[in-house]
Amino acid sequence: MIRRRTLLTTALAVSTAIGLAACTDDDTGGGTTSDGGGASDGGGGDPALDAVTISEDVGKEPTVEFDAPLQISAADARIVVPGDGDAIAEGDMVIWRDIYVDASSGDTLQSWWQGGPAGGVQVTAEAIGEEAFAVFSTMTVGSRFAMAGWQTDQSGQARSLVQVGDVDRVVSTLRAKGDPGKPSGDFPEVTLDDDGAPAISGAPEGDAPTKTTREELILGKGDTTREGDFLTMHYTGWKWSDGSQFDSSWERGAPFSFVQGQGKVIAGWDENLLDLAVGSQVMLVVPADEAYGDQGELADETLIFVIDVLDAAHLAD
Repeated sequence: MIRRRTLLTTALAVSTAIGLAACTDDDTGGGTTSDGGGASDGGGGDPALDAVTISEDVGKEPTVEFDAPLQISAADARIVVPGDGDAIAEGDMVIWRDIYVDASSGDTLQSWWQGGPAGGVQVTAEAIGEEAFAVFSTMTVGSRFAMAGWQTDQSGQARSLVQVGDVDRVVSTLRAKGDPGKPSGDFPEVTLDDDGAPAISGAPEGDAPTKTTREELILGKGDTTREGDFLTMHYTGWKWSDGSQFDSSWERGAPFSFVQGQGKVIAGWDENLLDLAVGSQVMLVVPADEAYGDQGELADETLIFVIDVLDAAHLAD
């Protein structure tokens, strides 16, 4: 997986990947867990959200009120206001606008309405836990949901949080769609399988570029990516040195998401996925000093990525 420079585990970045649905009291911020948000209390106390009052005006910043500190004995998730949009199905990638509140103090830690990033998650039991999956898979687009649980911050401390979000949309396509681009021919040819997953023709020839090079393979027709976007994409990566594949979101069966421009991914990604229409497919050839430098399994490697830009959720205007 394209490794972040820092784990997305602070409360101020939690919405970029999994939300509270996949957080438990022993979560390490790495993604999936064996538990998940659920409406049952499971921990010997009343469900945490029973003690929380949440405004129901979907689209406006939620007010989240409770007597702090809020005791969370088990993860809790529920629909606050049902939406009137399409039903959410297993495997859908949903995009939301949300607010995070510290359960111990009642302070707002992050809010899309106050300049925080949007967020989202793929609705699978593996990603969000069985109980939360049961809630999300009964939602419709336009719903307001709430979750209470834990997230691990960068110091390794589990923090209790309340998340309230409005489901804005389901990502409409899981592959690039648009007009053919005009690649230079300097790099390996890309072919696509029936589902859209890319392959390259082999190891490249000649010297690798010294700065990240971007080639547009498919020209999308959607909205344009901006700094601060919550980007959702599929990608595959290969080593320049021998053309071997080292990673692919396609093979994991789950799109990858991150907040653009916050240093959470390699510089070659952070700086070269702007001003692209959603639906585009690009090749990025990233030299080592804009990838992993001399660190880790990909030390000193120039990397080739083929990336399908599936969605770009903007900051609030």
